[in-house]
Amino acid sequence: MVDGIDNNIFLVNAPAGSGKTTWIRKEVEKHLLENNGDNILCITYTNRAAEELGRDIDSKRVFFGTIHSFISSYIGSFFEHKAIIDLYWDIYKEKIHQRINNEENKENIKESNDRYIEKYGSLDLDTVYSNLTRISYGETPYTSLYYGALGHDDLISFTQKAVERYPVIQKKIRDKYQMVFIDEYQDTAAEVLKLFYSSMKNSEGILYLLGDKMQQIYKNYDGSFEDSFKRLNRSIRLGTNYRTTPYIVNILNAIYNDDSLSQNAYEKNSNNQMLFRPYVIFTDNKEAVVAEFIHNYTDALVLYLTNSDRFHGIGAGNLYDVYGEMDKYKYGAKYSVPDVLTKEEVWSEDILLNVTFSLVNICLLFKEEKYGDIFKIARKKEKSLNRQSFTISVHENKKELYDKLEAILTICLEPETTIGYFLRICNEKGLIIDEYYGKLMEDESYQDALSIKLSEVLSIKAYLDNPNISTQHGVKGESHDTVLFVAENSTRAPFVYIAKFFEMWSKINVTLGTFDEFYYDFLKLINQIEDNCKMKLSEMRPPQYKENEEVIDEYIRIFIEQHESNEYYAALLKSKFDEYSEKRNITALKACLKENNVYGVLSAYRLFYVGCSRARRNLAIVVQNSDVGGFKAQLINKLRSIGFDIKDRAPEGEQNE
Repeated sequence: MVDGIDNNIFLVNAPAGSGKTTWIRKEVEKHLLENNGDNILCITYTNRAAEELGRDIDSKRVFFGTIHSFISSYIGSFFEHKAIIDLYWDIYKEKIHQRINNEENKENIKESNDRYIEKYGSLDLDTVYSNLTRISYGETPYTSLYYGALGHDDLISFTQKAVERYPVIQKKIRDKYQMVFIDEYQDTAAEVLKLFYSSMKNSEGILYLLGDKMQQIYKNYDGSFEDSFKRLNRSIRLGTNYRTTPYIVNILNAIYNDDSLSQNAYEKNSNNQMLFRPYVIFTDNKEAVVAEFIHNYTDALVLYLTNSDRFHGIGAGNLYDVYGEMDKYKYGAKYSVPDVLTKEEVWSEDILLNVTFSLVNICLLFKEEKYGDIFKIARKKEKSLNRQSFTISVHENKKELYDKLEAILTICLEPETTIGYFLRICNEKGLIIDEYYGKLMEDESYQDALSIKLSEVLSIKAYLDNPNISTQHGVKGESHDTVLFVAENSTRAPFVYIAKFFEMWSKINVTLGTFDEFYYDFLKLINQIEDNCKMKLSEMRPPQYKENEEVIDEYIRIFIEQHESNEYYAALLKSKFDEYSEKRNITALKACLKENNVYGVLSAYRLFYVGCSRARRNLAIVVQNSDVGGFKAQLINKLRSIGFDIKDRAPEGEQNE
């Protein structure tokens, strides 16, 4: 370490289009060639990223995978030891005790307890402990307490505690891997960063943290690694944007507003490749603008902030909304609504979508006279489709099946056909296994979905065949020649306050570093109060507030004293803190300490940048007039100052820009 810098641990800023994946692959290949006995670890955020990084690198000396897969396959070998099982027991014993007692008499816990008793004969702490033979990764959001199968988040936190108690695990990592890459560090949990930082610090190995804080779109990172970031070696920069034109690169640099992280355009990219200069259009009818844009630029990618807008945009909004109400796909479940509506490996496990998508695909294949592919689907879906109806042994069978498929194709393409009616006709014609159909009809959770028009399924099918609408989250890291970004607020999770961001951005100097720092200070205030009160603010009631009022006020006083001259405080919090000072009640307290007061605006800043960065050549942004009414002129000046043209479809009687 020189001058407090950890020289073997690199923080590599890799903004949009900087060739990060290519750089990592080259470093891996080079190190393998030059260091015969070394092993390399590449931790990625998704399995897809791991596959992309590992493509064509066939070496047993490199591990490509997510942190969960790494812990499960490598560190997990420690989890059979009695000492680790005892650590698990120390941490989760009280939760296990509460679940056994089930004082709230929750039906799902009662059923779980009954199953355990049926399997092991009894259910008490001694029995659970005696049956714990190893701690594992359950590959679900939730921890199976009785069986020691850790959920996604608990796997990370438990591993951190295990490493803290048994440092030999760090030595195992350090001895095994001489080079470690953490991809997308900005979306990596602080516990993971600390694990690899402490493992590689003061060693002969090298650790690279690669990513871009502006592209942080998940809330896995809590800000607790900020001081360590300051000690990392920043001598490596991926400063060339290989993706987009010089004009758009300049806009991105202006949004980032940090000279130390500015990018240069790739010399082979030219502004002559653009069909138009980047522009922002202000309108009272964003849907009409989107429709016109898609008509004019048929290959354009339309970016929405939320999945709800995405599915409404492709004509499947009602189906999205209905599935969003199902417990099995709500936040925290194994699969999300976008997953089950767009990924075959997921919808194949959904009793309704499995048979619906299969039969819709069969109808479309029949229309295209691709008969061989129809039989492939029938064989693949033999648990839901009646194989006998798709079996051709004599000519009569062929004509009978042809007539059935011709009939359901007509129904499939009828605009008013509902999913339920379509499936009923398919069942009456013997195409669905009766038992499967009966099970579906008895499942009350699907009743609302059955009334949705089948055309929404067809819209999803068309979208999947040619996706031109997505969300910012859905295209992270990807790009498109022409992008239309629909800038609007999201008042459902994830919360994004784009209008509030535009207002603040048009009035003060915003940089990611200072904004991030303010957010983490605000988050620290919230955590301090909740830790001291031993409860979440959302759970606090007037009696608890009165009991802790003095301590709460002291924390707030200190925070205000430290930030009263801060422009972010003035723009985002001051009015709410002033209101709390006047009213002095629990409602005002919760209003001023709502995390999304800051995070929702910070997310908007990031997603504004991410949306703009997806365009390779042509970029347009849609802004609703009603969102920017009080500061529109200032916003227009700001947008023009960084290079955007303005198209203002102002309401009648107003002057166009």
